[in-house]
Amino acid sequence: MYIVEKEIKEQITDLPRVFDYVKNYLKSNNLPEFILNSDIIYFIGCGTSLYLSLSGSRFFTFKTNMETKALPGGEIWFSPKENIGDFKNLRRSAILISRSGESTEVVKAGEKFKEYGIPTLGITLEEESSLVKISQNSIVLPIKEDAIVMTKSFSSMLLTIEMIASFVKGEDLSIYKDLLNEIEKIINTANELSSNYTHYNHYIFLGLGAEEGIARESALKLEEMSLSKIEAYSTFEYRHGPKSLLEKGFLVSIYTKGIQAEEPLVDELKSYGAEVITIGGKGSDFYISDLPESLFLKVIWGQILGLNIAKSKNINVESPRNLSKVVKF
Repeated sequence: MYIVEKEIKEQITDLPRVFDYVKNYLKSNNLPEFILNSDIIYFIGCGTSLYLSLSGSRFFTFKTNMETKALPGGEIWFSPKENIGDFKNLRRSAILISRSGESTEVVKAGEKFKEYGIPTLGITLEEESSLVKISQNSIVLPIKEDAIVMTKSFSSMLLTIEMIASFVKGEDLSIYKDLLNEIEKIINTANELSSNYTHYNHYIFLGLGAEEGIARESALKLEEMSLSKIEAYSTFEYRHGPKSLLEKGFLVSIYTKGIQAEEPLVDELKSYGAEVITIGGKGSDFYISDLPESLFLKVIWGQILGLNIAKSKNINVESPRNLSKVVKF
């Protein structure tokens, strides 16, 4: 069994551990005041962690009504004035996200925020990392991930951000405990379902709002693991130009919001010859949950699909082409 496959399945046991850890962290009043008192919170990551930032920031805004902005670490390091400016009248903070805590752009972003007097909260898996050292406060999750391709670390860190958002809103966190009981079933269903979708020439992922980050991360998983031709967009942006390439041999995965406007979109995409699968709430081809809190579970579809496409192509997912576990300058 590939390490990646093992770590995808370990979400069944590791995510409950993350839940317990973050719940205790929050109940012990460890969340820094600068997060609670911010006018705007920047969510910073690179690669997978950027897409995590995108989903996490939008979920955070949805839950708390606080302004957030997701940005790549390199944008802060190299172009801070164009991205965050110098607004003295705003109370600002940043959440820095890196599995290893050593991604150069994220660490350098932390240094740049320090120059600007903007306090930071780091989220990582590594206690002795540069990210922990540069951040005013940090959350170090109690799991390890060995594969180059990020899987359970993504869902774990997104669960963490979701729980923080719910805590800030004053909600009961038990809803996440209930969702964790569905992980094994979701993995098994994704495994069975995705076996029918490994033969396409081109894969498209669409998501709206917080689901856009899930769509972009799912596309990245296929790109990394199976070297497939992929694209990802905000759901309705796909109708503005990109659909011109659509034809038979394309699979479109839509992370649905359950809104009426998605129905004619599905029909339109099918009319061009594409196969369409919907992932999300009731009425979806792959039902996960109707709850917005289930966001962290939705990425499992892309993880499993990417793995199974790679297997069908006899690609070794342990050695993704041109990739390394930590990206440093």
